[in-house]
Amino acid sequence: MLNERKICGLYIATIISFFAAFTLCSLLVVITIMSRANVEKLQMEKLISEKSRRIHEVISRLLYRTEALSVLVIHGSGDIKNFDEIAPAITDDPAILNVLIAPDGIVSKVYPHNERLVGLDFFNEDAWAGNKEAIAAKESGKLVLGGPFIVAQGVTALVGRKPVYIDTQNEKRTFWGLVSITLKFPEAMDDAKLEILELNGFAYELWRTNPDTNERQVIAHSYKHANPQARYIEKQVTILNADWHLRVAPVRMWYSYPESMALIAAGLLISYLVALVAQKSCRLQGLVITDSLTGVYTRHYFMEASRISMKRSRRLNAEDFILIFDIDRFKNINDTYGHAVGDEVLVETASRIRATLRPYDLFARYGGEEFVIYASGIGCSDAYELAERLRLSICNQEFKYGDICFVVTASFGIAKIGEDQDIEKAIKEADEAMYVAKKEGRNKVKMSKA
Repeated sequence: MLNERKICGLYIATIISFFAAFTLCSLLVVITIMSRANVEKLQMEKLISEKSRRIHEVISRLLYRTEALSVLVIHGSGDIKNFDEIAPAITDDPAILNVLIAPDGIVSKVYPHNERLVGLDFFNEDAWAGNKEAIAAKESGKLVLGGPFIVAQGVTALVGRKPVYIDTQNEKRTFWGLVSITLKFPEAMDDAKLEILELNGFAYELWRTNPDTNERQVIAHSYKHANPQARYIEKQVTILNADWHLRVAPVRMWYSYPESMALIAAGLLISYLVALVAQKSCRLQGLVITDSLTGVYTRHYFMEASRISMKRSRRLNAEDFILIFDIDRFKNINDTYGHAVGDEVLVETASRIRATLRPYDLFARYGGEEFVIYASGIGCSDAYELAERLRLSICNQEFKYGDICFVVTASFGIAKIGEDQDIEKAIKEADEAMYVAKKEGRNKVKMSKA
């Protein structure tokens, strides 16, 4: 009979408070993480644009040194007598492996000199890697980038093949041959400073589709690898005829950052604290509604709930009664057995009464050892019978606490709530009837005559 639904509602309110706070905190955590991800994405976009441009600039700048060789060939009408004197100025960058000239595609001069390369035919398909680029340069008439691949010197390199055309007596713009530059790889990429990507917490991968195998070939990559689940950004880097692709992705996922875990922990802690506060609040509310000792309603709540019940009864034209009872000689129990036993008597009495009352009857501790009941929708004789059952539930069974055993009785007073719907008046009349029962010997039920 104790307002179990109220208690259940209080616990539900606590749970709802926790999940509401948890949902809000989770939303804030998600927003924070998403904001970080967006900032990270913007940073990646900025870096990938900068590095793509830088790769293009660095490689193009080195390859276009072939222009100096081609000019010398044209000015010399196909003959460069001072090649060994001019070539050192062209190869002053440590990323350059060599430069060479190849009339009709056959290497005639190399700097630094390398006997293995002299006589090499670029248009011989069985010669070595790079012949496709030589053919493409001749066919397109433009500077062509090849590689990275292993060149004749046995090292990995990039090559630039540039076709040279000269005017002869018989024909203008006649194909003379090729000039070429070989770049050390990956040293040619040093000035691109791709390591900055790693310093900013990103992994990178530079790749191309190998024209010889049509397979994906990784040209360069960072020491650290991106998480397979990480979102990456990729940008195409076009250098002359070659299409490279730069891919950038974060090395760490959002959950690997201590601050992300701290946010989640803070969210859980805040949710717990909110639930704790809500629970405390609910308990305080429960203390206001229910008596802390017996668990029945408090006097204040009883008065408020009774007024609501009276309005309902008025609509239904139902009769309502107030029952008040007081434990007889309760002071003697406290004096004889102590207040702890007296409290147990109050708790046990309330329990027996709750077991007998109807679920919709209001039951409250009115003060001390005095209790009050609001019985709705019941006739006069039924109200009297209810009071008798309650009285017998108290006195017909002994109260036992350890070795202590004794009988407790109670005196009851009943009053009908009149048409004026005055709850205070009905309580006063029931209280007076109860004192009549006490005067007549106690352990009785008396009906108010008012």
